[in-house]
Amino acid sequence: MPTVAIYGAGLLGSNVAKLLSALPSVEVLGPFGRAERKKALLSGSDVVVIATTTRLRDVATDVWEAVNAGSNVLISAEEAAFPFIVDKSLAEGLDLLARQKGVSIAGAGVNPGLIFDSLVLTFLGASPRGCMIKARRVVDISGFGETVLRRIGLGKSEKDFALAVELEEILGHAGFPQSMHVVADALGIKVDYIERKLLPVITDQEIDLLGKFIIRKGQSAGVNQTYTGFVDDKPWFVAHFFGHVQLDQVDQESGDDIDLFMNDKLIQSIKIRPGIGAQTGSQNMVANSINRIMSARPGWVTVAEMSPAFPAPINFL
Repeated sequence: MPTVAIYGAGLLGSNVAKLLSALPSVEVLGPFGRAERKKALLSGSDVVVIATTTRLRDVATDVWEAVNAGSNVLISAEEAAFPFIVDKSLAEGLDLLARQKGVSIAGAGVNPGLIFDSLVLTFLGASPRGCMIKARRVVDISGFGETVLRRIGLGKSEKDFALAVELEEILGHAGFPQSMHVVADALGIKVDYIERKLLPVITDQEIDLLGKFIIRKGQSAGVNQTYTGFVDDKPWFVAHFFGHVQLDQVDQESGDDIDLFMNDKLIQSIKIRPGIGAQTGSQNMVANSINRIMSARPGWVTVAEMSPAFPAPINFL
């Protein structure tokens, strides 16, 4: 029976623990909060799930400790989906340690992890070479806690929003460059550069999110962001994310779309309605990735290198 230790006692970590605890074939340790991080990271479990924050630099030490203790590691941090473009030296060092220990490291989730990378690659399998990709995700983000909502960019005036973006205090939804590089790496394509636009969606009325967070009139109640990856100085991959706490207020509905173009002509299109839930989707993706991280090659791997995630029985491999 494999053991899975959960580091991170927030919404994601707690719900992954519940999902896995319902399976008789896995032993779950945790979830453990920051005060008990060593119980997860040094447990020597078959898999350690790190569900704490976004940036690579903030989880690197945790990853090192878990890998050094002999565990495979699944990370919810968006930058972990393709860490080599964030800090190549740090990522390569952790990759080397994992290979020496015979274990695997991977970032797992819905975005990145599915919509803008795994699903795109699968869709490209039925398409000609050289397609231009456009992917769009519209998400109800009202279920997130205040800390995450403020990091995404809510509760700011337009001026304060722009300043916070410049200072990198607001990230919007992170992980788009990672998804693009996962796809490019799998296809053998070199991304020249990525352009980003991150804008607030200002509300004209006060919004009270059940008392946990009040957004005033004239403040951001959502974000509208676009990343465009260029290859040979031409747009190759356009990723668009629209997140809001009240989608009906802005005449939007949740959904996920992937469109493929050849010579500016739409040739393939996928539409998912009502869309994959931001929270439930991520929880299930992590919980359903235990088998595939245990069976992945040693080292830091991307979702393009692993088998698909699905709710299979968890077995010791």
